[in-house]
Amino acid sequence: MGRSLTPMFVLLLLCLACAGRNGAPAATDDDAGPGDDDASPACVEGARRCTPQRQPEVCQSGAWAAAEPCAAMQYCNFGECAVTLIDLPADESPHADMVEWWYWNGNLTDAAGRRYGFELTFFYGGSLFGIDAWMVQAAITDETADAHRMSVRYQLAKPQIVPGAVDFTAPNASADGSPANGYRLQGTAEDASFDLALTAVKGPAYHGGNGSVRMSSRTCDSFYYSRTRLDAAGTLTIGGQTFAVSGQSWMDHQWGNFVISVMIGWDWYSMQFSDNTEIMYFVFRGSETDPRVIDMALGTYVDANGDQTILSENDVKATPLGHWHSDVTGGDYPQNWNFQAPSLGLNMDLVTKVADQEMPNLMWNYWEGSVRIDGIKNDAPIDGLGYVELSGYAGRPIAWFLFPDDWGNGG
Repeated sequence: MGRSLTPMFVLLLLCLACAGRNGAPAATDDDAGPGDDDASPACVEGARRCTPQRQPEVCQSGAWAAAEPCAAMQYCNFGECAVTLIDLPADESPHADMVEWWYWNGNLTDAAGRRYGFELTFFYGGSLFGIDAWMVQAAITDETADAHRMSVRYQLAKPQIVPGAVDFTAPNASADGSPANGYRLQGTAEDASFDLALTAVKGPAYHGGNGSVRMSSRTCDSFYYSRTRLDAAGTLTIGGQTFAVSGQSWMDHQWGNFVISVMIGWDWYSMQFSDNTEIMYFVFRGSETDPRVIDMALGTYVDANGDQTILSENDVKATPLGHWHSDVTGGDYPQNWNFQAPSLGLNMDLVTKVADQEMPNLMWNYWEGSVRIDGIKNDAPIDGLGYVELSGYAGRPIAWFLFPDDWGNGG
């Protein structure tokens, strides 16, 4: 080899480099977007997909091109426009229905690597006894200290209507904003508090495929959507010390004229995986004495691109690995689960680091806690974080005893 390149060869290299920067590239990548693969730039003629902004695209002449946008009350799913019964952003705001709630949870980490969970729920009984009644709950889980703090407040107030957004204030919490501009959440639980900004990463998941799910065989349907992945950042204060925290959050919004008190109980799971996918899954139980009896079950799997697949009872098997007894309410709750979804190649364990994450209250006691996820997906390791909610294991709501003739003895 010579000690230096010839002037002609150097000039040739410079010309090639300039062409790569300013001229036509040697190869055209028409596969920009979700699942981009530079090794396979051409798409299959006629194939369809959704952009990250949930706009339909179709493959034409080897390149992705915009397709006809989805109409109002439709959303893009696997490249096609699917009909939904939910009208966003309008339906983000309160409705004149019997029951409605806005719910957020999340898993957070501080600079030292300590892990926390948080929950915030605004539960509105719009037609409860003919008055505007609210139950507002905030909770903070500190895994390092093995501690769970919570607060519950009740108030009578008409909902603040802000089109396409939320604007709620209670003595222990507040929530305002919208998915387009971000949410601001504040909550206080005993000697701890959080102040968080949430930013939507994915579009809404419309459960049941169209945003409508039956609330067990004992009552009617509800409208239900989730925002399955929101970036969270802000501060957490515990015992007078404030920490900067960040992580992932989840939002649920559900409403309808269903009678929640006739239901025996439910197990609900929200899961956010390290491969940018999520699962919501719930089970309505069908027996007062045997939690293995399922009335009905339903879920949604959201893939990395945001496309949504319905999960039925036959698609999932959730098995408790242990139990925890509450000395406060006397409830016996299942705790830690093996969760399998063979159609997704999933077999994983959901494990909580804090056993006592119960939420005792005057309306209906329940357990709501953060979990860590570890397992296998399609023969490869996967992990994640989530939340689990368990109701009906520790006593009946007050309304069950006040109006027993309305729904019988509960089976």
